[in-house]
Parts: sequence; C-alpha cells; structure tokens
Amino acid sequence: MEDISTLGTSKQRILEELLEGPRVVYELSNKLSIRNNAVREHLNMLESMGYVESKFVKTKVGRPKKTYSISANGMKLFPKKYDLLLKILLDELTTENGTVWVKDFLKRAGERIVKEDGNKSRGINELLNFYNSLGCMATAFERDGKLVIKRNNCIYYSLALETNNSFCGTFEDSLLETMLPSYKVVKKDPVTKDKYDCEITLTKSES
Repeated sequence: MEDISTLGTSKQRILEELLEGPRVVYELSNKLSIRNNAVREHLNMLESMGYVESKFVKTKVGRPKKTYSISANGMKLFPKKYDLLLKILLDELTTENGTVWVKDFLKRAGERIVKEDGNKSRGINELLNFYNSLGCMATAFERDGKLVIKRNNCIYYSLALETNNSFCGTFEDSLLETMLPSYKVVKKDPVTKDKYDCEITLTKSES
C-alpha cells in the first residue's frame, strides 16, 4: 500500500475532501482552488490507482452528474493509531486480569486471526501474503541454511517499543506456530528506537 504523502499535495487534498463525502469536479475545484481540468486529471489518476470511485447520479434537471468518492483502498492510505488503541486495551486488560491472562489471550488471538483470515493453506507464501495484507512489507529468504522472515514496516512499531517486544513475543509466536508448524524460531532481531524493520530466523523442526 502506497503512503499518501507520495501522491503529491493536490491528490492528498482531494482525498481529504472526499473523506467528507462524494463530490463533483466543480465542487473540488472551488474548494481547493484548482482548475477543473487539473482536478479531473488527478481524479482519473486516483481512480486508476483504485483510491477513488465514480458514478453518475441523476438530477432533477439536466444530465446526470458524475460524482467521485473515496474507495476502501483510499481510506487505507490514511494513518490510524491502531497500535496506541491496542496498547491502551492491553494495559487495561493487564490491570484487570494480570500478565499471565494477557499472554494467554494474545496466544489465542494469534491462532484466531489466522483462522478467521479464511485461508486454509499453511506455508511461507501464505504467511507472507497474510503479513502483507496487514501492510508489513514482508519478504522471506535463506541465510546460512535457515529461513529468515523480514518485515520492513512493523505495523505495531510503537506498541513493540512500549512493551519491550513482549506483544510480538506472544502474539507473533502463536501466529508463526499456526502458519508454519514445521518450523521453530531460533532468533529474533526486533525493532528498536532507531530501527523500523525486524527479522525472525527459523529452522525446520526435528521430526
């Protein structure tokens, strides 16, 4: 998923305006002080990228108007503080139920999220597809005969730092055990304050 900041100021402003509801070209032009033709060009590009949708709406007088609205993929471009919300929830759960209960809860959550993803296959490609569907930018490669999973975009970066990576140590371990049952984790290189990527090194389990 592309970062919204890479789209340019005009496209970003158009998407921000569409967050408030569907618009026609002249409404966007007037609001953003951009020429109609330029607005159309930006909208056509955003639509081709899947971030905007258009349809014709009937009016009482004259021809139907072409309206534009932000798509589900367009919504995903905007940052969301999921990690902050999750940290607050985990803090409250820990206070109410204790650390052991929370670790067991995270383990069950890791197993459940795989189950509810709907993909019955299990393997490296399925794990990478799952990670990347969350925005992790994950890749897999071999190093010294071992499998390495690298994620360049930790989606719970702040939470990982706040909890000293204990969240990853429980939730992620459960996820890996479910998706790659024939592997075991031998090393973790987690995110730090100045490092945003993480690596997990695995090896085949002995039969």
